[in-house]
Amino acid sequence: MDTIKDIIVFVEFEEYELKIIAFSAALAKILDADVTLMHVLHTGYDYLEVGGYGKSIEIAYERALNRARHLMDEYIQEVSQIYDVTFHKKLAMGHPLDEFINFTNIKKGIAVLPNYRKTAKLKFTTPKITHKALRKLNTNMIFVNGEFLPRIDKISISKILVPVDFSEYSKSALRFAASIASKNGAQIHAISIIHPPRVSPELLEDIELNYQEFISVLQREVKNKLDNLISECTRECQINTITSEVLEGQPPDVILELSREKFDLISMGIKGRSLSEKLLVGSVTEQVVELSDIPVAVIRSF
Repeated sequence: MDTIKDIIVFVEFEEYELKIIAFSAALAKILDADVTLMHVLHTGYDYLEVGGYGKSIEIAYERALNRARHLMDEYIQEVSQIYDVTFHKKLAMGHPLDEFINFTNIKKGIAVLPNYRKTAKLKFTTPKITHKALRKLNTNMIFVNGEFLPRIDKISISKILVPVDFSEYSKSALRFAASIASKNGAQIHAISIIHPPRVSPELLEDIELNYQEFISVLQREVKNKLDNLISECTRECQINTITSEVLEGQPPDVILELSREKFDLISMGIKGRSLSEKLLVGSVTEQVVELSDIPVAVIRSF
């Protein structure tokens, strides 16, 4: 398994961001990793907020950098009172999301990005943060909607939901969840979702099988496969138990409905994509990231 040593957080000084940093620190403490807060001054924009118009651009940018450092120090001071982890600061200039993606790809850490339904700086991060990050980040990533996190001293990563489709990507997502569980005893619940194709009654009659029997056979096969995968993972990752179940329905709907009940994190895989495929949206992972109230880890390899 890979070892995560760097958690890099996209910082824009938006609402609920302190909670996102606290979540990152809680994860870093579990994984024995460092946290880097990264803020990027958007060329031609941020300096206007600190009186750049009609003044030396260099002086205005320096003021903006100092302001960013001060705000990041405030975040670090407050979160450090609860989570004993090492923080670093990274400041840059350019297009915020592009600079963050480039830095994180080079650093090969796990990226933490906000999953805002709305953002005041959306015009500088279009296409939407989630879509662009999923296509351009080569590392593992976590999308967090801070609005739905508890207060920073109550953040927990103790119950993890892992949808499994038996691809190598979903196996990596299960191993990532197991790496957390091996450190803090988190409970993992793995699910596989049957999305049966439409089968005509005539075809079922021809093969002498009714629809419910068809689903039952499919469920047994998937459950056996899921149990085998879990047994392999528990041996490899040296954890005690992973609960599991096979469900039926539209995968995004099932995952989102179940996740709202009792989980702190969803861990999902995502496939690498060709250039043409990167132009398309709407995968199960993307839909879950877009709509989830709880943090979603998108794991490329682990």
